[in-house]
Amino acid sequence: MTSLIIGSGLLATAFSTSFSARAGICIYAAGVSNSGCTDVKEFVRERLRLEQALSQISSETVFVYFGTCSIADPDLKNAPYVLHKLAMENIAREHPLHLILRLPQVVGKTPNPHTLLNFLFSRISRSEGFKLWHKAKRNIIDVADVVKITEQLLMLESSQGSTFNIANTSADSVADIVKAMESALGKPAVFEDVDLGSEYAIDTSAIVPLLSHAGVCFDSAYLQRVVNKYYRNV
Repeated sequence: MTSLIIGSGLLATAFSTSFSARAGICIYAAGVSNSGCTDVKEFVRERLRLEQALSQISSETVFVYFGTCSIADPDLKNAPYVLHKLAMENIAREHPLHLILRLPQVVGKTPNPHTLLNFLFSRISRSEGFKLWHKAKRNIIDVADVVKITEQLLMLESSQGSTFNIANTSADSVADIVKAMESALGKPAVFEDVDLGSEYAIDTSAIVPLLSHAGVCFDSAYLQRVVNKYYRNV
């Protein structure tokens, strides 16, 4: 039996190579991808698909579901998307061998226009103006590193039935993210600096011991490396 990967987007594509031959694992990487979504029909569609997936897998299969680190953001705790993801986590927990992984801003090759990096790439590459929230910070992680850290967690039997944050050990200001994109594209951004935004802490203590084994290094150059990887020479 090989791994079952449900979905066709950024996460599903990233996991397909490493996990396609892994037995007894179901990677559920489908569902609402726009964190600003308020469409009840989209939420219902994901719930029904999730319930169907759970009904079709063995109780001995490890079921991996991806939640969102935005539940830690006090400004978003009551947002429809966040409440929906929490509800989906509770459904996933009904499976005896579940693993809930909450993610921040995941970066990779995706046509999804709703990601922060794709938004900045679009605006800066076209010299279109936007508002830069000066006080805002975002947690950036390469989708390839999400896969590596997940692999390490799945090696730990103690991780089953648990919830983890897979995120960068530090957040970057949106201003610094804009600078990284400017560097990758070789052109300046056109923006209005506004005194808005906030930041929130994401507890990554549980994954820190796994980082060296995963080959992941969240150093001061991480942001620029990731932005260059996916946006330079595009």
